[in-house]
Amino acid sequence: MITRDDLIGTWRLKSWTSLKNGEPIGYPMGEDAKGQIIYSSEGRMSGFLMRTDFADQPRDKAASPDICLAYGGDFRVEGDEVIHDVDIATVPYWIGGPLIRKVVLQGKDVLLKTKPETTSSGNTYEHHLLWERIGA
Repeated sequence: MITRDDLIGTWRLKSWTSLKNGEPIGYPMGEDAKGQIIYSSEGRMSGFLMRTDFADQPRDKAASPDICLAYGGDFRVEGDEVIHDVDIATVPYWIGGPLIRKVVLQGKDVLLKTKPETTSSGNTYEHHLLWERIGA
């Protein structure tokens, strides 16, 4: 079981992998995607993910979630999960809902796993985001 203190701090994305039926199928924002997630002692969190080439996108085009996304809100730990209660986001349908992540401690790193989702075709998809603590 994890504790809130296990997450407090600032984390840098090491890798973000998509899985289909438990097998890796790619990198949603490229193998070199960048990201940061911050968990504060006050119970707030914020996360930001982007493609490395985000700065090269046309200035007059809105960023889509496959290029750049961010969200924030309160967080809490329950068992081996962290629940992000989203109140701000670049993905409108995330606002007002929880984003639940299974937490797996891997030495000094932390792996956040999305809940598996099964499509009408019967395939199950999930995402694994590996983070390293900054400054520890």
